[in-house]
Amino acid sequence: MSWLAIALWGGAVGLDATAFAQVMVSRPLVAAPVMGLLLGRPLEGVAVGVLLELFALVILPIGAARYPEAGTAAVAATAGYIAASGGEQRPDMLLLAVVFALLWERVCGASVNALRRFNERLVASVDGRDPLEPRRLERVHLTAVALDFGRGALVTVVGAALVTAVLAAASAGPGIGDDVAVGMLCVAGAAMAGAALSLFDGWSGRRFAVVLGAICGLILLIVG
Repeated sequence: MSWLAIALWGGAVGLDATAFAQVMVSRPLVAAPVMGLLLGRPLEGVAVGVLLELFALVILPIGAARYPEAGTAAVAATAGYIAASGGEQRPDMLLLAVVFALLWERVCGASVNALRRFNERLVASVDGRDPLEPRRLERVHLTAVALDFGRGALVTVVGAALVTAVLAAASAGPGIGDDVAVGMLCVAGAAMAGAALSLFDGWSGRRFAVVLGAICGLILLIVG
């Protein structure tokens, strides 16, 4: 597993969430598959990203609200899942990786709040009585951006190491079975998709899409 790639991509994802450039690569649906692609396992990244995106849809980062940081947690979970699964499809490990990511999102979100408090002190250290030179303002700005990149890289690498250790320890146990894991993931994903429906005109505005999706899903289950 390339820790450098994990750190660099985690830092970029952490930056994109707020500081730079907000082009949506910090969404789990993008962050996780790219991490999988960098590690040579894009399908595993897609699986993690789709599941975590369903949970992230109901979170609206509006104004000064505190919210979990899903992007860096998705990158960490993807890296850990790929490292621990050893090239095999492991629904039980996928379930544990998703659960870990949902918990790690809170830690990543707390790191964002801590960095913002530090940025407040960084700005306050500038003497407001003297004219602020453009170059000095630029240095303060770039320092804050660099710190955010480092924060994203740190929480991603630490999270990847932790989830790898957790999954390796869990693999030594009896496990919960692939069928149970797949069922739990499907139920949780469907529940979160239903919860997000209200953000897209609700049932009245999307009943056709919901019914069509249910029919297609049923057909896939029967054919599979």
